[in-house]
Amino acid sequence: MRPYDRCGRDARAPRGPVYNTDVTLDTEQSTATGPDAPRGDLRALRGLLWALAAVMGVAWLFVGGGLEMLIGTVRPTTPSSGPEVGRAAPELRLPLAGGGEVDLAEYRGKVVLLNFWATWCVPCRAEMPAIEQAYQQHRERGFEVLAVNIQERDEDVLEFLREVGVSFPSAIDHVGDSLRRYRAIALPTTILIDREGVIRDIRVGPLTESILQEGLAKVL
Repeated sequence: MRPYDRCGRDARAPRGPVYNTDVTLDTEQSTATGPDAPRGDLRALRGLLWALAAVMGVAWLFVGGGLEMLIGTVRPTTPSSGPEVGRAAPELRLPLAGGGEVDLAEYRGKVVLLNFWATWCVPCRAEMPAIEQAYQQHRERGFEVLAVNIQERDEDVLEFLREVGVSFPSAIDHVGDSLRRYRAIALPTTILIDREGVIRDIRVGPLTESILQEGLAKVL
């Protein structure tokens, strides 16, 4: 005997469309692909996009110099853009660590080593003793060093200079204007300026004693 429901209908017979009563909002399903598109396809596409982004990021780090910018370790070289050797150094006026102000124009008539640095930059820290040694050796001949710290606190800069035993002044660029003006693409960047205010050498990367002496021999 066939079972019937209370309304007299065959309980085994289909009663029309069957709907899923589990309501789930899936924000990953695209209406452009239709309601029957598998959700796994969108997840796979998203994974592929992340993988491509990761590959591009690695390429920037190792090919575009991004890694060098991040960790502050670069090979000594000459930047491909920025102030050119043989042209006048751009104007520079910044506050000094500990108070006061410095104007690069006031150094006219002296040889100036302009050094962009930061306390977190390992090569910057490593080259400081060599710069200090050159400063002490040649200052009586009209050699000056002007360090430009990038966006750090006065107390941190002064503490580091005391620890290293640096006697030359350091300005602080709190907003990064000098980096843009001199197009310093990495730290450390060092610019050698002659007595007439003309750039004679540009170095990106840590200085060594031999590099310093070689450059100074051309302008002192």
